[in-house]
Amino acid sequence: MSTTGGGTDPAADAAEVQRLREEVARLKAQVAEPAAADPVADEATPGGRRTGWWRPVVATVLIVVMALLSVVSVVARWAHDEVSDTDRYVETVAPLAEDPVVQAAAIDRITNEIVTRLEIEAVTQQGIDALTERGLPPLAATSLQALADPLAGAVESFIRQQVTRLVESETFAQAWEQANRQAHTQLVAVLTGKDGDSVEVTDNAVRVNLATVIEAVQMALVERGFTLAERLPTINAEFTIFASADLARAQSGFRILSALSVWLPIVALLCLAGAVAVGRSRRRTFVAGALALGLAMLLLGVALNVFREIYANAIPADQIRTDVAVIVYDALVEFIRVNLRAVLVIALAAAFIAWVSGPERTPTALRRGTGTALAAVRGGGERVGVNTGRFGVALHEYQVPLRIGVLAAALVIYVMRDHPSGAFALWLVAITAVVLLLVAVLARPAPVTVGAPEPEPAGGPGAGTPDA
Repeated sequence: MSTTGGGTDPAADAAEVQRLREEVARLKAQVAEPAAADPVADEATPGGRRTGWWRPVVATVLIVVMALLSVVSVVARWAHDEVSDTDRYVETVAPLAEDPVVQAAAIDRITNEIVTRLEIEAVTQQGIDALTERGLPPLAATSLQALADPLAGAVESFIRQQVTRLVESETFAQAWEQANRQAHTQLVAVLTGKDGDSVEVTDNAVRVNLATVIEAVQMALVERGFTLAERLPTINAEFTIFASADLARAQSGFRILSALSVWLPIVALLCLAGAVAVGRSRRRTFVAGALALGLAMLLLGVALNVFREIYANAIPADQIRTDVAVIVYDALVEFIRVNLRAVLVIALAAAFIAWVSGPERTPTALRRGTGTALAAVRGGGERVGVNTGRFGVALHEYQVPLRIGVLAAALVIYVMRDHPSGAFALWLVAITAVVLLLVAVLARPAPVTVGAPEPEPAGGPGAGTPDA
């Protein structure tokens, strides 16, 4: 190859020849790839087509069953891990002590209980009547009588101020956690039907006792000179956090879900495996199953939102404020939302991987474009002296087992994670994709010695490209 100056550059010629040969080898591999991409013959290979009218019917039924079982599995794990586990339940509801809506409801409840027990208006009226009987002038008596309501309001405002200060402190958070731990026993008793001597289930509601908080408020009032608070008897006021007329009727379903929480996901996966095994095209059946799983998780999320409105409209207004009920509901079902998001991410990622590795025109074109881009990156690196050498050759030789190993490692990490969230699943998918991309970038075919004859193409003499 001549240059303008009349000289030649053997190193540049050798690099260019090497690049062209690598490109030819890559294109040959891509041309042969669709035929060998799917080890199971499907519609693209009529000679080995998996026939039988029953195959798509059975596969569809198994996929539908799998989708339904996946929804029930997520709810079952919630029933077993969230509702039955006291520590996890308390961990879920403990942050509600800092929620402004819950705090406002607790302040109203405690203030009303104290004011009602102290009979502020009656005590104020008694004091005014006693002063009037001492022979006050009519004008003074009338003026004092007019101050009855403002005095009672001032006392109630003072009490509310002390209650607010306490509810917004760490003392209330600790008392709230302790009360919810005790209330969880009642919740489990309702759902399992195992009432005991220390648990009484009434009105299908779960309540927390505010006695500890009220005692702390009473002590604070006395310390600030409001000695009238010493007259307060022991107040076992309760704060309802969950109520439903169907709570007791959920006992049978809860026990069944809790017992089957481990087996349901396994049966769902077996249904998916069965659908893939009998489907005419295993790859397409797997893609359909993964998409059905993702759709099932989306529908579960929609169902949670719909039931949220139904529950908010059905709760007894005299037992729990609607805004508080909605906040508690969101906290309790957050575990379900976290799990369905994680399953949704994994389902969509699995469907994409299965689709993009298929022999159809679009994924093949996508792989071809990706391969061209990776070859350009490697070629650019080699032109500036960046070469992965033997390491890159080894990566290229063992690309398939490496990909399988990376995907298997990601699956193990996901399975071993205790209740993976949607964000965790998304990060895991992203990191796995980056690792696979790095392997593809660093891998390079074994170098071909310049001047050495290339192996004759499978098509016979003349089927290959002329030597550069």
